Amino acid sequence: MEITRNLLLILHLIAMAGVLGGLLASPAKLNKGVLHSSLLALVTGLGLVGIRYSLVDSYPDQYEAIDNVKIWVKSNILVAILIIGYINVKKPKLPKSAWLAMVALSISNIAIAVVW
Repeated sequence: MEITRNLLLILHLIAMAGVLGGLLASPAKLNKGVLHSSLLALVTGLGLVGIRYSLVDSYPDQYEAIDNVKIWVKSNILVAILIIGYINVKKPKLPKSAWLAMVALSISNIAIAVVW
């Protein structure tokens, strides 16, 4: 179980790096890799939560309880990034406001993961 959690965590970190890196690399046009990375981050994040629930149930003294509010906030931020991305994916030029919103949401999602 721990190996699966670690693999999902590595994929999750790569996905979040892909979201922010893809946005910073091409501010003029939305790279489809940003959307793929966002979906990967969402799927791996949900997988991490599912595995964490079973680890908390099995080893309550080793793992802290899950903060459902944090999971809800981070999931909604990621869904907002996906919505903004899918609205603007076919446009020839990414509006600056959409780019700024996606970058700000990505940075805030990473900050929440580290600080909260």
